[in-house]
Amino acid sequence: MTNGLDRAVAAPFTVTRGEVHCMSDTSVTPMAITQDLKARATALVPVLAERASATEELRRLPDETIADLKAAGLHRICQPARFGGAETPLDAACDIVAELARGCSSTGWVTGVYTDHQILIGMFDDRAADDVWADDPDALVSAGFTPGRNHEAVEGGWRISGTWEWSSGCDHADWLILGNLLPTGEDGALEPNYCLVSRDVAVIDDNWHVMGLAGTGSKNLMVEDAFVPDYRALPFRLAGAGGAARGQADAPALYRLPHPPSVPFMLAVPAIGIAESLLEAVTAQMAGRSSRGVCVAEHQTLQVHIAEAAAQIDAARLLMARDTGEAMAAMYAGRELGDLERVRNRRDQAYLVRECRVAVDRLFTTLGGQGIFLDNALQRKFRDIHALSGHFALNWDVAATTYGRVALGLEPLTHLK
Repeated sequence: MTNGLDRAVAAPFTVTRGEVHCMSDTSVTPMAITQDLKARATALVPVLAERASATEELRRLPDETIADLKAAGLHRICQPARFGGAETPLDAACDIVAELARGCSSTGWVTGVYTDHQILIGMFDDRAADDVWADDPDALVSAGFTPGRNHEAVEGGWRISGTWEWSSGCDHADWLILGNLLPTGEDGALEPNYCLVSRDVAVIDDNWHVMGLAGTGSKNLMVEDAFVPDYRALPFRLAGAGGAARGQADAPALYRLPHPPSVPFMLAVPAIGIAESLLEAVTAQMAGRSSRGVCVAEHQTLQVHIAEAAAQIDAARLLMARDTGEAMAAMYAGRELGDLERVRNRRDQAYLVRECRVAVDRLFTTLGGQGIFLDNALQRKFRDIHALSGHFALNWDVAATTYGRVALGLEPLTHLK
């Protein structure tokens, strides 16, 4: 293992090319595998924290961080087991991603993005996953989801061109998922599709100069005349509908999930790791600080701020655990999520980010003037969580009004599927 990984607790697994192998017990449980992956993530936290400033300056994940993630198997958290991936249940996978974000927000975000895409590719025709991982089980997948419009129908599929924004982790990606309007709806109507293409068809526009999550490298992708076989296109409609609508009744539970109401928790949970690590740091600093001869910890206002922030962060984690756990339980039982469950999950994805952001604001304020210095790592967490909360999938106003309409028996203004 490289860098901080040798400090991990002894575990009954080894990693070869990022594949998790049991060293002593062929009947080892999936829970044991996910616990081991969580331990490996925990071991990386101090390494990632030491590297966070350099990651921000580089504006993408360092090669060393990618190497560490691969050495620990953390780049294959939800990759299908048939390629040697861990195929970790959604709730456990979210816990692992949140843990990485304790050390580095950008690393947690990019790992969550890669993991989200592993689940999404599992929703495609099986041939798509074969293309990505059969020859290279370590392949990483980035994306640009805002649908483009340029397409040409050709034999066996389509050719697409355009520019796609916000492609987190694209510098290290081997494949890309690009949103594009294709004539796959009723009577050939245009509808958004996920289109899977090789990374070598894209040119990266290095436009990522931002105030938060700078290390995610979420740059523009420019693509000209890329071929998309028909089996490597998946309508947003089917990704959101669930396994039954996709004809995947016998697929592993993880890949029968409806995408928007469940998988984007991967994008929300770095907020939990950011907030938890800030709470730990602020509490430790304030416990030993004095101001004008008075122990700061004796101030009741500070005690209340710590308590309120801790409660908000705990509530966020509990919501995540409930929603993702119940989504997986439904898949194991062969049940599709109902409309109210879907909008509840979308509501909670946005709500947990909002609560973590409020907790971070509360905690950061207690630092006073010391918090604003750029050599203070805590100001980066403050900026990162504000950048994270601006993601369109985590918009509270949209999620809240959609939930309210469905709860009141009204038709939603946005698609539930």
